[in-house]
Amino acid sequence: MVNKRSFPRETVRAKARLRVDDQWHDCLITNSSCLGVRLYLRMSVATSKAVRIQIAEFGQFDAAVVWCEGDETGLQFEHDPAEIAGMLAALAP
Repeated sequence: MVNKRSFPRETVRAKARLRVDDQWHDCLITNSSCLGVRLYLRMSVATSKAVRIQIAEFGQFDAAVVWCEGDETGLQFEHDPAEIAGMLAALAP
C-alpha cells in the first residue's frame, strides 16, 4: 500500500486536554504529524468543530475536528506545520 500522506505520522502516547464548547476534557494523543493528531477521547465531537488542544508543557493550539469514530478523534492544526513539527518531535518516544 502506498502512503499518500504529505507528512509522516509518529506513534506517541502523550496526555493532553481538549477544549470543546468552553469545557476541558482529558484525552490521550496516540499519533501525530505536523498537520494534526489522533486522540483517544471519551466523547464524540462533531466534524468541523473548532477546538483547542493543550499539550503538556508545549502550550495550546487551535484545531478543527476532521473525523470522529467512537472514542477516537482526528484533529487538524490551524498553525504553521513548521512551527508544530519541533514540538511534536519532543513527543515521540
